[in-house]
Amino acid sequence: NFRAKKTKNPKNSAGRTCIVIGVPMRRHCNNLMTSRLISLLILVVASCEGAKALVDTANLAAFPRIIYGTAWKEDRTANLVYDAVMSGFRHIDTACQPKHYNEQQVGEGWTRAAKELGLARDSLWVQTKYTSLDGQDPERVPYDKDASLEDRVRQSVAKSLENLQTDYLDSLVMHGPEGNWEDTLTVWRVFEEFVDAGKVRALGMSNFYQADAVEYLYDNVRIKPSAVQNRFYKDSDIAYDVLTRAFCLEKGIEYQSFWTLGANRHGLQHEGVNEMATEKGISVENVMYAFVMALGITPLDGTTNKQHMQEDMELVSRIKGGERLLSEEEIDLLSEILGIPDAGADEL
Repeated sequence: NFRAKKTKNPKNSAGRTCIVIGVPMRRHCNNLMTSRLISLLILVVASCEGAKALVDTANLAAFPRIIYGTAWKEDRTANLVYDAVMSGFRHIDTACQPKHYNEQQVGEGWTRAAKELGLARDSLWVQTKYTSLDGQDPERVPYDKDASLEDRVRQSVAKSLENLQTDYLDSLVMHGPEGNWEDTLTVWRVFEEFVDAGKVRALGMSNFYQADAVEYLYDNVRIKPSAVQNRFYKDSDIAYDVLTRAFCLEKGIEYQSFWTLGANRHGLQHEGVNEMATEKGISVENVMYAFVMALGITPLDGTTNKQHMQEDMELVSRIKGGERLLSEEEIDLLSEILGIPDAGADEL
């Protein structure tokens, strides 16, 4: 329940359209409700005359978006990243972790596609991760394992810049918390050095599954996280990270989901979801991506199928163009099918 009307801003000489929205205050406004409201407001703004710049597909910061995920692609990585960029992906996620990622081939793939398309570096958004020693293959550690923690981080970022053939990173993510808070905050302080030096533009954290840990890091760092990247599934500490996502919404942090499809096969196979996909003329995978984006989530997409890449980019274009693919009733049904709990204000 909200009211919106268009009005001209007298202070705006360009005469841009402004939106005046009245939202009723509710003590128990849960995360799901808030996510839907924000998504709905985005669609209202997107459909209003004069708001085109807010949903410009050339704007890398525009939401919603889907990030191409590059884990477990090994020697196919370069060609798959090339295909993804050629299909329209402009956001790429990787990690300096040879155990699961081929970061060097990510660099080869995006640069080859960018050259063919005539894209400048700032037309793409590249995110990588620092992975602790515990998460590395002992035979393929990308930094000196005997160096100090600070130097391991510095060497990892230097290797990422080299692998990705770039002089800056759009986002640098901590792949997971260290064994204790002292070391975790030490890693983050080194991350901040790179932001200060202009080598990194934003910071994030991954595999932080307790909302109080996300909040603690946020409260104890100088440069605040811009992203939290977690597995989106029922068996997390609190199912589907409801509390963490509520905190991200409150602080303006992007919540990125991985394993969005793989961990939710029960949803993709559900009769109701399949009926929804058939009715809309899209795949069940696209129904899931449309659903999470309606909740304010940025999904990672690791498809290796070129047709699916194109379908996924078409989905984003449709949503950014103002099309509302899912009704409130359908969002409710999908939430119920997946088993996403509501989190009231008292739980936060």
